[in-house]
Parts: sequence; C-alpha cells; structure tokens
Amino acid sequence: MEPIILKVKDSTLEKMKKYYDSQMVPVDDTNLIFKAHAIGCDIIAKIDGTVELSGQNALQEAKHWSKKVAKELANLTSNVDDVFPFHHIGCAETGSADYLGPICVVACYVTEDDVELLKELNIDDMAHLSNQDIVNCAKLIKDKLVYSLLILDNSHYNKMVQEGFNQANIKAKLYNQATVNVMQKVKQNVKVKVINQFVSPKTYFNYLKNEVIVVKDLMFESDAEKKYMAIVAAEILSRYAYLQYYANMTKSLKMNLCRGTSTAVDTIAAKIATKYGEKMLMKVAKLNFTNTKRVKALIEDQ
Repeated sequence: MEPIILKVKDSTLEKMKKYYDSQMVPVDDTNLIFKAHAIGCDIIAKIDGTVELSGQNALQEAKHWSKKVAKELANLTSNVDDVFPFHHIGCAETGSADYLGPICVVACYVTEDDVELLKELNIDDMAHLSNQDIVNCAKLIKDKLVYSLLILDNSHYNKMVQEGFNQANIKAKLYNQATVNVMQKVKQNVKVKVINQFVSPKTYFNYLKNEVIVVKDLMFESDAEKKYMAIVAAEILSRYAYLQYYANMTKSLKMNLCRGTSTAVDTIAAKIATKYGEKMLMKVAKLNFTNTKRVKALIEDQ
C-alpha cells in the first residue's frame, strides 16, 4: 500500500520521539527529525512537520497519531475480519490487579491453523467470559498450543518489591522471560511478537536493561486481543492458571476469597491475618497495595 502521510503538531512530534525512542535508526539527512523502525512499519518524521508511515502495520501505527485516520480505520474494519492471520507470539497476564493471588503470565505461539481454531471459539469480548467459559476454552486449547506459563506467587512478588522493583518492572521481566521461553520452544523465526501495552516501549526496555536475553522486536498495542489470537490464547491460559491457583488457595486457607482491591477483600485479608498470623499476608497478598494499610487498621480494631 502507499505510504500514509500525516501533518502533525510539534507537541505530537515530541510524543512520537519519546514513543519510538527505542526503535530509532541513524539519520544522516538534515531534513529529517528522526527515523524509526517498528514491527511492520517504518516511520520518517521531517522538519516540516510531516510524518511518513509505510509497511503492513502503517494504518495501525497512524491511528495512534491521527484521530482522522483512527476514525477512517474504524469505519473500514467495522464489517471486516481484522484478525491477524499469520503465525505470531502474544503475551498476557492475570492477577496484577488483585490484592490476593499470584501474577500468572503466559506467552503463546499460534500458527495459521491455530488462528482458525481460536476464531472458532467465537469470543467477542474477553472481559465478559465467565470463569466456567475460561475453563472450557482452556481445556480445548491447552494441549494444542505452544506456550510458557510463569506463576509469581506473592511471597516472591513481595521480595522483589522489597528489592526495589515496582509492579510494571516485575511484569516486564515476566513478559520477556515467557516470550523467550516460547521462542526457544518454537525454534524458528517469528517476526510478529505482541503484548498489550502497559508502559511505553522505552520504559519497558529500560526495566530489562540488566537482563541477559531481551526480546526487542515487540509490538506494543492497546486492546491487542481484538486482533491477535495469540493474545486471546495467552489471556485464556493465564486466567485458567490463576483460577486453579486461587482454588487451591481457597482450599488451603479454608476461606472463601474474592478478587480485586475492594473493602470486601480487606475484610477477608484481615480474617486471614487474624487466623494464621500477619506473616501469612506475605504469602497471599501484594503488600505494596494500599489495601495493606486498611487491613492493618481492621486488625487493630478487632
């Protein structure tokens, strides 16, 4: 397709420079501000404020910087199957927003045939799948796909926080390792590797600066599960692993648990601490959450 040409403001150019910082390529033309190479898209920004985007993902990149393009793309694809049809790797997680329970990260590789298999699940919205839906879907795909599951329990999570890592840093490490694991299993070149963006690419790669192996050719996208079946599979499998872990926690603690960060969760956490001692929270809760202060207040009021 023909390159997409955008005319952008200086403020947008500055945002683009920061966004593509880790993907910049050398520039020897005085008429250019920067050149960047993203997955499936080359970006050239000129001093006159025009930006040229070319490649198979040019439209997807352009929509981030132009409301007009985003609207046109939405109209264009509203009645078209926009699922990425080729083999790719996707990574997703479950549990990072829950005070109780682990973080489960899954990277998954899907082939063209796997894409068709996953489309047959007819999942319109991952957010509206029930726990039973997740279990049913996971059982259909878990033995057919290549994937890597990493489970970070809260004992190790809290130790990492004590060592100075924030949650985004921890997630970046898990995403990277899970993706590396899958690439080693697949043993072939997979050009498209995508994650749901939770920080900027620059910040993500800065978190990984001390890692021995870093997957650098990643696509960072919002709502990636709407286009990439590997993300759909990774979300299903990570939620399935989380549900299994959570069921074991419930059985072990002999207490009905609930997810999230609500006051109901505070009450349950306080009951756990009262029954098993406050040290148990180190094993079952993410202590850097604000819930911890409220839980301690509940314990003191008893």
